[in-house]
Amino acid sequence: MKKTISAVLVCMLLVCSLLSLVSCGKMFTGKYEADLVLAHVTYEFEFGGKVTKTSDPFIGNNEVVEGEYEINEDETKITFTFGDESYTVPFAMGEESGVKYIKLDGIKYTAAE
Repeated sequence: MKKTISAVLVCMLLVCSLLSLVSCGKMFTGKYEADLVLAHVTYEFEFGGKVTKTSDPFIGNNEVVEGEYEINEDETKITFTFGDESYTVPFAMGEESGVKYIKLDGIKYTAAE
C-alpha cells in the first residue's frame, strides 16, 4: 500500500513539474499556410517550441526546414531558429469569421484544415 501511494505521489509531482515548465513559455500548435508571390508557404507549430517550415515554390523544388520558435513575453514578436540562422519578426494571432490566423512580419497565414 505504501509503495502504491508513493508511486502515485511521484507521478503527481512529475505532472505538476511538467505543467509548470510548459506554462512558462508562450506556445501554440497548428498548421498555418499562405500563398505568397512565388510560393505556397506552410508553418507547422508543435508544443515544445518546434516548428517546420515548408516552402512549395510554383517553379522549382520544395524546401522543408525544421527548427524552433519562441514568442516574446508580450506576444508581439516571434523568434525562429533554423540551424545556425535565427531571426525575429513581428507576430500576431487572431480569429476572423471562425478561421484562426497568425501574422508573421505582416503576412497573414490561415489555419490549415
